[in-house]
Parts: sequence; C-alpha cells; structure tokens
Amino acid sequence: MSRNIGRSVIAGLMSGLLIILGSPVGKAGAQLHAASSVMLAQARPGPPPPDVEANIANLHRQLQITPAQEAQFNSVANVMRGNARAEAAAPHQPPANATGVDDLRAEIQYDEIELAGMKRLLPALEALYASLSPVQRQAADAAFRQGPGG
Repeated sequence: MSRNIGRSVIAGLMSGLLIILGSPVGKAGAQLHAASSVMLAQARPGPPPPDVEANIANLHRQLQITPAQEAQFNSVANVMRGNARAEAAAPHQPPANATGVDDLRAEIQYDEIELAGMKRLLPALEALYASLSPVQRQAADAAFRQGPGG
C-alpha cells in the first residue's frame, strides 16, 4: 500500500475509523514532541474532534455492528478518540522562521504520532475484525480502503 493510501486509511481509522482524522498531514511545530507529551500527560484530556465521533458512528453503521460485537467496536472507537486527541494536540503550522530542516524534523515528529496511533489501533482492530462476519469483513475492507469519512 502506498504511503498516501496508508495515511488515508489510518487517518480514517483515527478519525472515524482507521487514525487518523482529516488532520493535516503537513507540518508540525518544532516543539511537537514537548506539546504532545504535555497533552498526553494531562489527567483529563479534552474531547476528541467532532469528526471522530461522526466517523465512528458512520463506521458502526457501515459494519452493522451487532450487540455481541459492541465491546470490540468500543475498544476500536476509544483508541480512535485517543489518537484523534493526540493528533489534534500537535501543532499544525511550523514556526514562521522554520528552515527546511525544521520542517522535515516536524514532519517526522508528526508522522511518529500517527505511527504510534496505528500501533495502538492494530490490536483493537484485529480483535474487532476477528469477530466480524464475512459480509461485515467485506464492508470493513471497503471502508478502510475509502479512507476518512467513508
């Protein structure tokens, strides 16, 4: 899977299903690591971005989640919410005086946040996928390929 398609899938997972969120893939600030560490360390994180809840509801509908699958789906949804908060906490604009090196460093830091989110999502998604019927798996495969917002 190409990097752009993979990023779309992850953004969709994180924001409405697969992690990430319609958030900009572009530049993060030079203090990204410090800002994300502070945000993650807070005892009471803020609510996830609204798009995440819409994407989660859309995914629930698309997959036709049964009552027996709710626990696995809720695990996926909770990881998506946490990933959305982590990405939203990352600065979206580089400093005005950023160099090309600074831009690349910030992009790498932002990508690391996305990768960490994908790693958190994988076990929950695997558990949900294992509980899906063949028809639901086809729907999941199609949803994941479409990316954010379905």
